[in-house]
Amino acid sequence: MVETKTKNWPPCYPLIYHDIQAEILESSAVGMAELSYKLWLAYIVTLIFNLVAVIASAASAGAGELVIQILLAAIYLFIWPIFDFFSRHLSLYRAFKYDNQTNFRLFFLFTFLDIVFGIFIGIGFLYGGGGGLKAMINNFQHDPPFLVAGVFSAICVFLVLSLTMFHFILFRKVYKHFKSAHDDWTIIPGTKK
Repeated sequence: MVETKTKNWPPCYPLIYHDIQAEILESSAVGMAELSYKLWLAYIVTLIFNLVAVIASAASAGAGELVIQILLAAIYLFIWPIFDFFSRHLSLYRAFKYDNQTNFRLFFLFTFLDIVFGIFIGIGFLYGGGGGLKAMINNFQHDPPFLVAGVFSAICVFLVLSLTMFHFILFRKVYKHFKSAHDDWTIIPGTKK
């Protein structure tokens, strides 16, 4: 008989069982899984700052051209955290829990996507983020400068680029663990060592 544990995450409406301390045995793996979860939480805060920065820019400059950015920032805020939790974080959680090569590979893929997304939002490519570097420079270059919008954009740039760096650090830590635990495993299926 398969043991089923009571669903406990998220606390408001439990969908899954999620307990890093109880299900992951190796202490270094627990630290990496906890860092992954904290990065997920920090991404929610960062995307809130991105939305606020876009709204502040729209309030300063007039909402005409920024309506699309406001909508995209709202979509990022509601879609990306769900995607990030169920793809990147849970794949790492399951990789450590079951010592599963496929879940490690999924983690590496989705973390790479997080890094690309962070660069996209941090720089602020075409409709990439009102809190991006391009928006920050634009807000401070106006005459008079949009100080509130510029400050929120600067905070967003700092948060996004910091999170991108931490995702890269987590990627490297997990990769070292992956290679030290299983010397014969590879990231790309079908390749030989």
